[in-house]
Amino acid sequence: MSTLGFLAGLAAGRLIEVNQVDDRLARHNTRLLAHAVRVAQEGLRLIQAATHSTDLCSDSDVATLRVLLFNATFLRDIGRLRDGKLVCSAAWGVLAAPHPLPPVAFTTRNGVSLWVGAANIIDRRIIGDMAARNDVVVFTAPGAFDGFPEPGSGIDSLVMTRDGAHVFRRFGRTDGLALYRGDSPSEHSLRAERLIAECALPATFDACAVSRVSSHAWFTLPALILACTGALAGGLLAGLCVLWRQQSRSERAALRKAIRRGGVQVRYQPLRELSTRRLVGVEALARWRARDGSAVPPALFVPLAEEMGLGRELSRVVTQQALHDLAGRLRDATGFYVSINVSAEDLQDDAYPDFLLRTVNEQGIAPPRVALEITEGSPLSDGHVRGIIRTLQRQGFRILIDDFGTGNSNLNYLAEMQADAIKLDRRFTQAIGAEPAGTLIIDHVIDISRALGVGLIVEGIETEAQARYLSARQPATVGQGWLLGRAVRPEDIPLE
Repeated sequence: MSTLGFLAGLAAGRLIEVNQVDDRLARHNTRLLAHAVRVAQEGLRLIQAATHSTDLCSDSDVATLRVLLFNATFLRDIGRLRDGKLVCSAAWGVLAAPHPLPPVAFTTRNGVSLWVGAANIIDRRIIGDMAARNDVVVFTAPGAFDGFPEPGSGIDSLVMTRDGAHVFRRFGRTDGLALYRGDSPSEHSLRAERLIAECALPATFDACAVSRVSSHAWFTLPALILACTGALAGGLLAGLCVLWRQQSRSERAALRKAIRRGGVQVRYQPLRELSTRRLVGVEALARWRARDGSAVPPALFVPLAEEMGLGRELSRVVTQQALHDLAGRLRDATGFYVSINVSAEDLQDDAYPDFLLRTVNEQGIAPPRVALEITEGSPLSDGHVRGIIRTLQRQGFRILIDDFGTGNSNLNYLAEMQADAIKLDRRFTQAIGAEPAGTLIIDHVIDISRALGVGLIVEGIETEAQARYLSARQPATVGQGWLLGRAVRPEDIPLE
């Protein structure tokens, strides 16, 4: 039995090792794909910004190209084309003679011609990528992917098109590395070669990343500890460890698959004006069921998704599904709106405002019909985050402070964000009529919202007494809770 316990403990330790390697590999792959999308989107933004000039290669045009390049992060140059030749660029100015472009590597579905690992048109000692459309060409900086993979990680990676036909970038030794379909070949196994693949959302960019690393270690510290534990406690304890780790790994794999393959559903909880009970909007809520059909609370799977590096992907899945489901209601003349939770990762992503604006434009929805709920967990002290919030506000999206009253910096939030409304956390709603301190806090928040002219949304309304109290204090208050309607499928949202 001790021998069996030792072997089981060794297997449990190996399982822990490969799970840790898989998690590290998945985080790397997600970071790499997100970075590749950012690089590509920056190139497309500059191409679009430079496309409409009329006086090509004039002094003012070259100056404009230089301003665009100055504000770029991942690009080394931007130039003008005429008859397939480079005529001028921000870095080189107007060329004495036009320089022909090399043969195109491939052309994307949206008409962008790409060159991968090509010698620079002017100075062949400089190697980099190029992208062109119409009369504009951009040159990716040679160091655009510095830091990938992490030094000493031993990770090999490819960034390629979704069909696997074209490769954008190679990292490490990529012989035999290819995009696979379905579950990873290394999933649910202890094999040494670990593989992970991920594709960007179709609405962002036609790109996938696949990464590989080898893990040959069996006699790691966790393995030895669990092996000795198994030898002392017998096979039962080690077996339980194996089962527990396997279950944990299985849950992570199931969640990753659900996010990427439509397994996460979106439900909609009504938002009603308390004084009239008029339906003014809904909040989009993510829902997920485990393999056994049991509902997993969002309080469990949302933090798990963020821990796995999938928070941004989950947010985009919910956003796209909600705007698709509600497009008709959000285009009508009633002012009906949808409220969507924004993750901290979204607010640190330069591409998020463009993603959101592009998504509403595709559905013909005006930005003010979308409210973005930002929690106090968001790093608002970060100037970059504040800049993204201001961009969203300029685009017309509403900004709400979620779970107001649960942190220490609420007034700073109001001052920094100039929010459209605040959402009072349900724990204060439950205190109405039961806890004098909680009721005083609610009265204080109502006074703040009235003085600052911001809207008030109250969560967790479950009784008529709570609704009457809030309506009497602030008739324009919007309520949310079981009393006013539970989260339902899009087809079951009430008309009024």
